This record gives sequence, structure tokens and C-alpha cells, in this order.
Amino acid sequence: MSDPIRCLEFFSGIGGLHYALNIAEVPATVVCAFDVNMIANQVYEYNFGHAPSNKTIERLTAKDIEKFKADCWLLSPPCQPYTQGGNMKDIDDPRAQGLVHLINLLPKLADPPTFLFLENVKNFEESQSRAKLVETLQSMNYQIKECLLSPIQFGIPNHRARYYMMARRLGSVEKAPSPPLGEIHTKWPFAGEYQFEVPELSQFIENSANDDLLYRVPEKEILKRHKFRFDIVQPSDNRTSCVTKAYGSHHLQTSGSLVQTQHLERVEYDWSDPKSLLELGLRFLTPIEISRLHAFPMPEYQLQTNTCSTKPRPFNPPHCLPHLMFPDSVSLMQRYRLLGNSLNCWVVAELLRCELF
Repeated sequence: MSDPIRCLEFFSGIGGLHYALNIAEVPATVVCAFDVNMIANQVYEYNFGHAPSNKTIERLTAKDIEKFKADCWLLSPPCQPYTQGGNMKDIDDPRAQGLVHLINLLPKLADPPTFLFLENVKNFEESQSRAKLVETLQSMNYQIKECLLSPIQFGIPNHRARYYMMARRLGSVEKAPSPPLGEIHTKWPFAGEYQFEVPELSQFIENSANDDLLYRVPEKEILKRHKFRFDIVQPSDNRTSCVTKAYGSHHLQTSGSLVQTQHLERVEYDWSDPKSLLELGLRFLTPIEISRLHAFPMPEYQLQTNTCSTKPRPFNPPHCLPHLMFPDSVSLMQRYRLLGNSLNCWVVAELLRCELF
């Protein structure tokens, strides 16, 4: 039996890429993770039993990397350099320097990784950072696949469009084909037509949260927004909008969906009368619900074992260990922020399983 693929997890956060690796059921192990967010590292250690290195990625040397003898790099670099909220400074943003440093390190390694997987926000595909990465990988004979996909395409009622890159280094004899310029897959599976059924949100929510005042949207936050169209969802809906790191705060406009818990017969709303919205019992999604929508393995949310296959499969809530748990010391707002900065584990797992490995 061959040894497991040795992975390095950069910008690890709460371990979304590590969880995806487990869900994919590929023979691989994370030998080291790197992140400077101390709260995220606390959650990571709480679940995986070892803390990520908090050494700044820009300070890593080729020697530091080579000692791990890694076959695969998993990367989820900060998204702010490529978003409007981050002013889209791209490669000039200090938060992009960790990724740029790793790109510069790749050609200096005596034994570069065979596999590379990267996740980021939509817009990354048009960035200078992506162009620099592609140029470096192609010069090193990597075969590259890129895509823009959302969990809803995989059978999960959540829209979270993200960019993904999968790269495999070929041997010295085989020459990596150059993909058509700008070829980015936007359908899943890449080949063929197939549409996964999307379940209702009711299969992901905690009904007990409806009466928990902790998750209710404050009345003042609703009343002060005249004619603003909140993204209101009901348990019978099969979609939710992207949850950001600002979710659960007073930033209601673009941070995620609000769950309607009362008067479910009402599906049309008078946006000019915010007071009428108070009758709907609007609440935030709970961290557990967001974790389920992001396909983290959850302790009370286990179903049958997924069958191993290299073909795309319909979504099945993952049951593998470790489950995602938060230490009591991590506050509600910190949990929302960490989850908003995370990724969809099922989408990544399927790309790892069906495309990269």
C-alpha cells in the first residue's frame, strides 16, 4: 500500500480544506497547517488535536517547506484583495503577499508538490495574483483546471460562488497541455449535463432556534432600513444567499439570508413598511445551520456512509471525524466571522476526489 499524500494547508482558518480532504476519502494527511488568526487556530486545534503554525507565511523559506516533504499544497488565501470591500488592490494588497511569496517559492523547491489546490472568491480569476500563479505553474509543467462553482450546483441550498484551481505536476517526459486562454468551468460536473436535486432548507435548520432571542434580528435594525429588500427565506425554500464574515451583525444588507419563522403564508413583503416585517419573526441562521450548509461534518447530523467513487455524487451530509465543534470560549460573533471566512467542504471534497486526485 502506498504512503498517504502529504499535504500542507496554507491559510488554514478553521480547517475547511482539511475537512474536505477527509470527506473526499482520499489517502492523504495534513502534515502541517499555517495561519496567523489565533482564534481560528484555537478552533483548529480543538478539533484536529494539533495547532497550526502561526509563523507568517511571508517568512517561510524553501528549507522550511522542504522539510515536510509535501506532495500537495492546499491554499485558501485571504479574499479581501479581490473584493470590492477590500478595494480590489490585488497583488499590491499586503494581504496578498503570503500567496505571492508562496508562488515565488515554488520554483526554488528541490522537490515541488505534485498537487496544488486553491480556493478564493469570484474575481480572483481576473486578478494579477492568479495570472502570476498560472504563469509559474505552466513554466513548471503543471496541468491546470479552473472553475467557478456554487454549492447549489452540488445539491446544497446555498449560493456561494467561488473560484477553484486544481493543478497537477507532470513528469519530465510528459508535457502539460496549455488550456485555452481563460477556460474556466462553470458547470458541475465539468463534462455532461446533470443537475442535482436541491433539498429544502428545512433539512438544515434547527427549529428550536426559532424561539431563541439570541438569533432574532433586532427590531431597530429592520425599522431603520426603509425600502430595503432583505433576503428572506422560509424553511420550504431551497436556496440561501452567501454568508459573509459580517453575518449576525448590523450589516444586514449583503451578509446573508434571514429566516422567516412566523406567518409563513406570507411570501410577498411590503418593503416600504419595515414595521410590517416585524411580524415575520426574522432570525439569523445559527452557526450550526451555517456549518451544515457549508457541509462541515456535524455530530448530530450523520447519515449513511458515502460510497467511494470517482464520479460526482449527490450531496450527503458528511459524518467523518473530527466533527466541527467550537470551544466555549469562542463567542457567537467570532463563530459567525470564522464561518463567513470559510468554504464549502463538500464542493472542495468533490473537486479533490473527482478532479485533482
